[in-house]
Amino acid sequence: MSDLVALIQELTSRGIRCDSTAELFRGAFETLFRCVPFDVAVAVMIEQNLDLYISTRAEGEALVDDALIARMRAALEERIPVSFAATDVIVKSEWHDLPGGDAPSSAGAAASSINALIKVGNRLAGILFIVRGEPAFTDADQLIVDIVATQISLLLDNLASREQILSLADTDDLTGIWNKRYFRRQLPHEIERARVYNLPLSLLMFDVDDFKQINDSFGHTIGDVVLSELCGAVRETIRPPDFFVRFGGDEFAVVLPHTDLTGAAAVAERILERVRQLTIPTDEEGAIRCSVSIGVAHFRSGETANDLIRRADERLYEAKRAGKNRIASS
Repeated sequence: MSDLVALIQELTSRGIRCDSTAELFRGAFETLFRCVPFDVAVAVMIEQNLDLYISTRAEGEALVDDALIARMRAALEERIPVSFAATDVIVKSEWHDLPGGDAPSSAGAAASSINALIKVGNRLAGILFIVRGEPAFTDADQLIVDIVATQISLLLDNLASREQILSLADTDDLTGIWNKRYFRRQLPHEIERARVYNLPLSLLMFDVDDFKQINDSFGHTIGDVVLSELCGAVRETIRPPDFFVRFGGDEFAVVLPHTDLTGAAAVAERILERVRQLTIPTDEEGAIRCSVSIGVAHFRSGETANDLIRRADERLYEAKRAGKNRIASS
């Protein structure tokens, strides 16, 4: 009993410090391995695909083969009576660094396996699937894996709650898009990725033309409606990998990964045209038509996040000086 209590305490201690699902499973597998040695452990999470988090003994890549995946699918369908035969398998993370040993050359039909359900809230979210060659798993091993799965379920709930709180802290209350805090944290990561992998990256900065006049003429409530409607229109023009941010007041930014200057200018043109089409009704049975001015800049080698923001902002004010309702790029 003391060993089980120690197991739960270690899982909890490691789990509450994790910032991602992948990190949580990695820590859980390392802890489980010390109590129930295995050749391969797979966490199978049911999302749009079957998301796999895999851990094996050192140099155990060969153990993750078609036979293992087939057994994993069969175990999942036995636990959750739905066919997953046509569901794509996506490996979200994979580690091969647990202590080595006399692992079998294949984790297929000859190996012993056990599994346990993972729940998130009241939803059956997946299974833990554990495989080894010799010796066969015992009832005591199954009990430990059940306990680990239960603890993982609690930790996943905790992680989801923390992610929701962080998301609220990073979200603009009025428009529902990311805020400047998120932008300042995320843009350096995108720049580092662009630098390391030599990928294009572009940034749009834009604001609403004559927004102060809209507020003065129609009131701040209508001004808020204009910003919300504009954000909805912009969201329709960008891709899922792009992120859209309220930079402050009526100024916004769109970060465009994997996008060169030509591609970014095309996105800016779509935004410009979509905003021109907006018609926002007012209390006086009138309507507001608005426009934006957009500055476009692409990442240059050696630049910092502040350098890229500064150049995009300069292009924004260049568009303003040129007459508004237009794009300037560099």
